[in-house]
Amino acid sequence: MRDISFEVERANGSLDGFVGLALEAIGRLAARRRDGVGELRTALVNRLVELATGPELGAMDLCLDDFRGAFVASEDIAAKYVPAAARQIGLAWEADQLSFAQVTVGVARLQELLHALQSDFTADSSDPTNTSTVLVIVPPGEQHTLGALVVAMGLRRKGISVRLLFAPGLSDLSRLMATNRFDAALITVGSMERVEISAKLVKTLSSLTKGRMRVAIGGAIVAQRAEALAKTGADLVTNDLSVVISEFALA
Repeated sequence: MRDISFEVERANGSLDGFVGLALEAIGRLAARRRDGVGELRTALVNRLVELATGPELGAMDLCLDDFRGAFVASEDIAAKYVPAAARQIGLAWEADQLSFAQVTVGVARLQELLHALQSDFTADSSDPTNTSTVLVIVPPGEQHTLGALVVAMGLRRKGISVRLLFAPGLSDLSRLMATNRFDAALITVGSMERVEISAKLVKTLSSLTKGRMRVAIGGAIVAQRAEALAKTGADLVTNDLSVVISEFALA
């Protein structure tokens, strides 16, 4: 495998095309620093990329051992290191340093790592009367779900209960809304091809909740297509979770 090590600062670059898998939202999460947390350790990011895209069996178990040995908290792995690794994988694809197979395996392994960390985020088991609840939706046709997983874990880290919904149809949403109440919905959009279906999702959610539930849209195309996304009828177009939480009074 070619050398695909990068300095973390490169994670701020914009990406187009197939690299929607490294969602712009993920890039923002990777670039931001939370209060009291130091800079990303470049060696650990590179190690995560190496193991995620390499041939080793049990690669993510090995990576978890590395993180624990370096005393990196689970929330930092999910909110900082996984996004940075996804961004590097995307840059390596653009530079023709990784094959399609390696990128596919790499993203799947990062998702595997997030699932392994899931038990450390317990907001969904909190008392629903005291917890904001958010529906995170991946529209039909989207191929990559890594961004939605990172967003969901970021919300849970803030104590917000999250329900992930992948490629829902009208009947799915109708049944869900008939038996559940959500304070807000977030729709992740990775390509222009999904803008129209996202607009239909916004309209459906508004109809089912009689306009009560507010909806935000984010994803890989926000920086380039914010105006088009604003026309979907969403209340908010952003990749910044802190803005969503503040504007929708979720905290």
